[in-house]
Amino acid sequence: MKKTLLLLTLLVFLSTTNGQEQYLNKDFGFEAVIPKEWSVYKETPAPTSNYMIIAWGMPKLYSEMEKEEIENSVSITCIKSPNIKDAEDLAEKDYKRVSGFAQKIHRQKADSSEILAYYTSSIIKMKSYVTKQYFIHRNGIGYIINFTATPGTFTTNQPKFEEFFKTVKIE
Repeated sequence: MKKTLLLLTLLVFLSTTNGQEQYLNKDFGFEAVIPKEWSVYKETPAPTSNYMIIAWGMPKLYSEMEKEEIENSVSITCIKSPNIKDAEDLAEKDYKRVSGFAQKIHRQKADSSEILAYYTSSIIKMKSYVTKQYFIHRNGIGYIINFTATPGTFTTNQPKFEEFFKTVKIE
């Protein structure tokens, strides 16, 4: 009993000192480790839905290029649909969705041998964005893991996003 309590205390301490929190979504079968300094932006909708998104805001940083403080976002979108066959299909449907409201969009496949990934540049409401996206399809669920930034903040926060991505586990 004392060993179990000591181990539990140690795990809580390590979790706290690492400045991270575990996010678990049983309805869509995934989990991730979230840095405590990230804030939850939105989580939708109810568990009975075939769609959900959770988005986090990274700490703001000043961009010399944009001459303002920028809050980059990280999100995980999950879609249960018999109309999505695989990760390529999921990526194409997402590209068409974004193309519907972006004034300009360009997509380039990222070097990733195991997981389908793209870099997307877009202009939305006269602002430029760069997005790194991972597309995964498992057990009838499509997962889109996004990092969106401005051109002036992308290279600063992309390594933090990649560290986050390594913690994402999908059943």
